[in-house]
Amino acid sequence: MDAGAFGVYVCIFIALYFEVFLMLSFLERKPSKKTTHYPTHYPTVAMIVPCWNEEETLARTIESLLALEYPKNKLKVVVVDDGSTDNTLIIANQYKDNPQVLVITKPNGGKYTALNVGIERTNTDLIGCLDADSFVEPDGLVEMIKAFEADPTIMALAPTMKVYRPQSMLELMQAVEYTFGIFYKKMFDNIGAVSVLPGPFSLYKREVFTQIGLLKHAHNTEDMEITFRMHAHHLKIANAHNTIVHTTVPKTIAALIKQRGRWSQGYLQNSQDYSYMYFNPKFGNFGMLVLPFGLLAFFAGLYTAGYAGYHGMLLVTDKMFALWSSSVPLHFPTFQFNWFYFNTSMLTFLVVATLSLTLVAVLLGQRIANTRLGVKALVSYFAFFGFIAPIWLLRALWGAIRAKDAAWR
Repeated sequence: MDAGAFGVYVCIFIALYFEVFLMLSFLERKPSKKTTHYPTHYPTVAMIVPCWNEEETLARTIESLLALEYPKNKLKVVVVDDGSTDNTLIIANQYKDNPQVLVITKPNGGKYTALNVGIERTNTDLIGCLDADSFVEPDGLVEMIKAFEADPTIMALAPTMKVYRPQSMLELMQAVEYTFGIFYKKMFDNIGAVSVLPGPFSLYKREVFTQIGLLKHAHNTEDMEITFRMHAHHLKIANAHNTIVHTTVPKTIAALIKQRGRWSQGYLQNSQDYSYMYFNPKFGNFGMLVLPFGLLAFFAGLYTAGYAGYHGMLLVTDKMFALWSSSVPLHFPTFQFNWFYFNTSMLTFLVVATLSLTLVAVLLGQRIANTRLGVKALVSYFAFFGFIAPIWLLRALWGAIRAKDAAWR
């Protein structure tokens, strides 16, 4: 076996080991079902909506917050316009007469500055954020309050995120990716190692910001950095899997690569900033497992894609050269499947095992979120994800090497 093939075996082993670990975590502690009881106490909540050029989705986002099944006098919706150049502020001002809504406008400074303004202008018990392209289900906030009541040591909560009405093959691919994410994020919760508090509807106790400070620029991934910082200060983060948030996703490959490139680059750069947490038992499973596996998965994905691409090009060029140099007419034989010719190498079995566990994880994610994906969505994911993901990983690596932050938009 050459060194290149050995590297592929290592990469697939890492993926397989990681998935088996998550499956064992699921069997040890399955996600709880949604209950019908109500919280005994309703704390005051400020939901901050940072927005920059979000005229297409802002109204729907605000309406989803106003429709939350929560006492109206305990919920404040804070819309912070970060110097938009479209009709975002006009749409936000349509709600300014609503006593629940506070509209703030400021010069453009980035998402984290918009969030910080909202935090500083409120005095509620809990502070949440909801991206202006996302929509929360009516019982979402109540489900989070239940989680806080069940465990008072929790300092912040992350929701379950689903793709909002996927239609195209690209959107369906992302719907499956998000569903796989639902599974592994809940499993990270099982081991006390939630890796990110996403923009769509994360909820914090106010003490978080008084103890460790406000949000930072953090390479345009402030939600990731605040998660790392909370783990560094041993503040507990959990996943409220019964809180469902719908988010819109990129509709073009270029937009998808840009978005995911920013996320991946933010992971690399924040990992560098918090490198002291890697393999440090002081930071529990987050430092010992989740951070190292995340970094290994990043480079394993790049390596495997590069190896497959290189050998794929060699195969194509060899066939083309053989065809060009041969004087024998080209014949296309009829295909007949025969199990005798099936590739039974160890690599084949490892790949099949990894893909099978991925499918199981997606199905379990569906079960957690009470959703269902069709065959078309699954085909889209397994057919296209492996070709698109390496592009944004490469973009992220190049951006991190150049030490140039990816843009918010």
